[in-house]
Amino acid sequence: MVRTVILLLLAAANLVAQAEQAEWLTDLGAAQQKAKHEGKGILLDFTGSDWCGWCMRLKREVFDRPQFAEFANANLVLVEVDFPRKKQLSQAQLEANGRLAEQYHIQGYPTLILLDRDGRKIGELGYQPGGPRVFNEKVAQLLKVELPDAVPSPQPSEPPLKKRVVYQPVPPGVPIRYEALALKGVSGSQQRRLALINNETFMVGETAFVKVQDHRVEVRCKEIRQDSVLITADGKPLELKLGAP
Repeated sequence: MVRTVILLLLAAANLVAQAEQAEWLTDLGAAQQKAKHEGKGILLDFTGSDWCGWCMRLKREVFDRPQFAEFANANLVLVEVDFPRKKQLSQAQLEANGRLAEQYHIQGYPTLILLDRDGRKIGELGYQPGGPRVFNEKVAQLLKVELPDAVPSPQPSEPPLKKRVVYQPVPPGVPIRYEALALKGVSGSQQRRLALINNETFMVGETAFVKVQDHRVEVRCKEIRQDSVLITADGKPLELKLGAP
């Protein structure tokens, strides 16, 4: 009797675990059919699943969490577009993934492309801290859907004044408490350059929140040159140069 109860509990736990897992496809065509039939968006995850540190961090902090699975199962069809170094993929899959990377001009990992149910691109994301809640909120805004636990923000009688932040590059060697965005260094080969901006390392296409004074700025790396980088800082285009005053 005890054995039977234990087996039933294990089976129930397994069903719950499966229900909390998000399903990832590898065929965009099949995903588009499913999305159109179910009225969902499509999330393409361009990743280096077994070597890219930020990709593995995104999977651990967001994709493996039940909160994301619940949101994705209701609103998204997920497609993994993988470029591994150790894991073996079929030649057909490698070629299909390569075509998608060219189609969407992928320059770094992780890059997340969000499509509507008709296959039109409606957004592009990268890694960002905050776990599944922050990620789900960002995707929900792009899809124009409401989160189940969303609480409407109270409307103030007068809109608050928005603080204007001016980003000025500063020379390398500033203290740990960074006063502005600064390019601290460029390393790597021409095909695979890395840029150190304040306290964060970037490849082309990566997004992260960079510490500036007592807050963080959302920075996306667009291009890494020999002595400068092109970025967006909270959506504002900006060029940072090594040793700029």
